[in-house]
Amino acid sequence: MTAEIGFVLVVTLVALVMFVREWFPPDGVAIGVLVALVAGRALPPREAFGSFGNEALLTVASMFVLSSGLIRTGAVAFLGRRILAWGGKSEGRLLVALMVAVALCSSVINNTPVAVIFLPIVVGIAEEAGLSTSKLLLPMSYATIVGGMATVIGTSTNVLVASVLPDFGLPTLSFFAPLPLAAVGIAVTIAYMATIGRRLLPARTTVSGTVKDGRIRDYVTELEVPEGSPLAGRALSEAIVDRAPGLRVLQLIRDEEIRASPAPSTKLRGGDALLVKGEVNALLALHRAPGVDVAPALAVAPELLARGKDTTLAELLVRPASAAIAERVKDLALHARYGVAVLAVQRHGTHIRQKVANLRLRFGDVLLVQAGPEELAKLRESTDFVVLEGVQERVVLSHRAWLALLIIAGVVGLAAAGVLPISAMALVGALAMVATRCVSVRDAYRAVDLPVLVLMGGTIALGRSMEISGTARWMADGLVRAVAPLGDLGLLAAIYLTGNLLTAIVSNAGAALITLPIALATARGAGLNPEPFVIAVMFAASIDFSTPIGYQTNTFVYGPGGYRFADYLRVGGPINLLWWALATFLIPVFWPLR
Repeated sequence: MTAEIGFVLVVTLVALVMFVREWFPPDGVAIGVLVALVAGRALPPREAFGSFGNEALLTVASMFVLSSGLIRTGAVAFLGRRILAWGGKSEGRLLVALMVAVALCSSVINNTPVAVIFLPIVVGIAEEAGLSTSKLLLPMSYATIVGGMATVIGTSTNVLVASVLPDFGLPTLSFFAPLPLAAVGIAVTIAYMATIGRRLLPARTTVSGTVKDGRIRDYVTELEVPEGSPLAGRALSEAIVDRAPGLRVLQLIRDEEIRASPAPSTKLRGGDALLVKGEVNALLALHRAPGVDVAPALAVAPELLARGKDTTLAELLVRPASAAIAERVKDLALHARYGVAVLAVQRHGTHIRQKVANLRLRFGDVLLVQAGPEELAKLRESTDFVVLEGVQERVVLSHRAWLALLIIAGVVGLAAAGVLPISAMALVGALAMVATRCVSVRDAYRAVDLPVLVLMGGTIALGRSMEISGTARWMADGLVRAVAPLGDLGLLAAIYLTGNLLTAIVSNAGAALITLPIALATARGAGLNPEPFVIAVMFAASIDFSTPIGYQTNTFVYGPGGYRFADYLRVGGPINLLWWALATFLIPVFWPLR
């Protein structure tokens, strides 16, 4: 092993650790990787910074605009609701109809925006049908994943892999290149979810269901004991816990001291702050009781309290690329902007160990707010949150929706026919969306997810460094030696498994671009056709059902569905293994290894 290979391996391992630990945002890690590679002379500056001029970035940016046009005109929602109408109120039929509708839309639109637009629709339909949202949201996420694999533009990862192939001396992929395997996989996934998977899904509800049927769903909020409060001098158990059974005090914050899990006998003082966790009704009961207040930064607006029955509880889901990400709750100024009051914050899978007002939000966090009908109407127009108050979103086909549908049909048709490269057709389509006013110029810029593009640019640079430094060849030689006894299928299976394990802990683009140079070096070293290995990398980097962090749509439904990490393993684990088998045995059928 040369010093250069060792340096690239160290950079790669450090990046993987930082992706997993989430010490910095993924795009920040990608920039750090690029700087390290240039500083360590593992990659020439022209190669490193040229990664941001790759056509994949322009293609993905154009696809964001195309997706925005279809969503903003109501075209996606209209088509989706027509297909979902077939499902009626039968859980099985509704699940199949939902997965078919979402898979079709995701095949030509970036799949995360599809999840954004379908989520409130699914919540409303579940409420109408008397079904638990957790029975539908995870299947919806899985359908966006598999549907996106049908075409090269279905996911940004597919676009990225296809666009960087010329850098490795290979031709780019045709529009429907992944379709043969995707079609079989989509059918198998829907069949599994409609039979076995449906029985493994949990039955949980959103906050509207919680308030109605009394099911427990925990939220975290911050309370204050004001100076002069009658609770001052009383024991914690008497003052708080006994008044709201089931409530748990996570922290007592007194001056600069933070006491984790304080003893029930602890005497309260004026000015104390309490971080408490409990179900919605217990939190509201405490909020109304004298002697304790929701922290000022989270306080309910007096005008909302005065309106009483005119207000409702709603959940706000922090959506992808939201401006609220990394912002503190108190700095969002939701009362000033929208006239709503934040009561609590929920983050699945983690314990919040800080004052809620100072909590920096993440993608997928859920805010419990008190609001009136007018305020909720304003929030539905927000690009930062998805409203999940259980009221079905009514979407009608606007007069420009047919234009948006014609534009996307033209992009798909002409790109599939090879009239222009996919990158050029995507840009033409994005310009057409703006020219026909399906999307305003301002909304077109806002639709572009800049952190995703930065992440892609950094991972392209990492992939190039692995190729140029010989790191990919060194790793491929080791893989060939280890798996050689298993033959050609063993090599293909090993590459798929490597990419699939990586995508469970890092971004899909990162997993693809780390695995791709290793896969190509492996194919060349074994004298095999590289195309099957390219296809294996594309599918392995996106097909992850077994964790909430393996794919962005899985993270997106984590909170609204009330899921736990174990739900993903139980429901999605078998499909992951099923796809591994499908890829190993079917890829050589459609794309011969020799």
